Amino acid sequence: MQRIRLFLFSSVLLIALFGTTAFTAVSTASAHTTQSNHPQVTCSGNGCNGKDPEATGCAADAYTVQTAVLSSSFVELRFSPTCGTNWGRVLSRIGFVNLFVRVDRIDGLSYSRMSAGTLLFSQMVFAPTVKARACGRAGAGASPFGCTAFV
Repeated sequence: MQRIRLFLFSSVLLIALFGTTAFTAVSTASAHTTQSNHPQVTCSGNGCNGKDPEATGCAADAYTVQTAVLSSSFVELRFSPTCGTNWGRVLSRIGFVNLFVRVDRIDGLSYSRMSAGTLLFSQMVFAPTVKARACGRAGAGASPFGCTAFV
């Protein structure tokens, strides 16, 4: 009789344990499938000109198109496929210094920023079919200044 009780108790315990695990797995899976993989952006087209790539959500799917390697910094031209925008990003290779970054669209539209730090990015230009480039430097005065090619 004691073996039957032990068997029944063990069976109920296993059913409860597996039932809870299965329920948790189902609710976790459904929570992940309802989230969107596409970034939420707050601008489009020329409406993105002059805006912050992170604040607008355009930076979420961005990648580096081209990099200019300088002795004091990396100057990158970034692109967001969702927004169709480019911007410049400067990463210091020498630590916390004054940074300058600019993005130029080949038709003359340009935005630039200056700040102290180790990383700085410019505002965006809408350029899905127009060429753009990034320019910048880390450090002041005689620090090397460089640009990517127009891409």
